[in-house]
Amino acid sequence: MNARHEACSTAPRARYIRMDRSVREAIKILSDPDVDALVVVEGPSDDRGAFIGILTEREIFKAMAERGLDVLDHLVWMLTTQDFVSVDVRTTPADRLEAFCTHKTNHIAIMDGLCLHSVQSIWDCVAASADRAAAA
Repeated sequence: MNARHEACSTAPRARYIRMDRSVREAIKILSDPDVDALVVVEGPSDDRGAFIGILTEREIFKAMAERGLDVLDHLVWMLTTQDFVSVDVRTTPADRLEAFCTHKTNHIAIMDGLCLHSVQSIWDCVAASADRAAAA
C-alpha cells in the first residue's frame, strides 16, 4: 500500500497523530488500553491530513532496542511503517488472516477505496473469525 492516502474516518482502536510529534507523545497515546495503533498523518491537525502510515508499540520497541532511548525524542514519521499492508473493507475475516500471515504483520489497514476505514490487529481478526464460527 502506498502512503499518502486520505485519513477519512475514525478508525476504531486507532488514533491519529501528526508526523511532527515526538515518539514520547506517541507512547503516551499508545498506553491507552483502547488504542492498538497510531495513524500518522501529514496535515494541519491530528485527525485531518494525508495518511502516511501506521505506528505501533512494536515499531517503537524495535527502534529502542536497536538505537537506544534517544529514539523517544525522534519524530514519529521516522519510525512510521509507510509500506503497510492493507485490504479492502469487504475482505472476509479468513482472507484478512491470510494477509496477516503472508506479510508477517500484526496490524493491517482496512481501506474503503482511498479512505482508511480502520486499523485491525491480528487478535481482533481472530476474535471476529471465532465469533462468526460460533454464530454459524
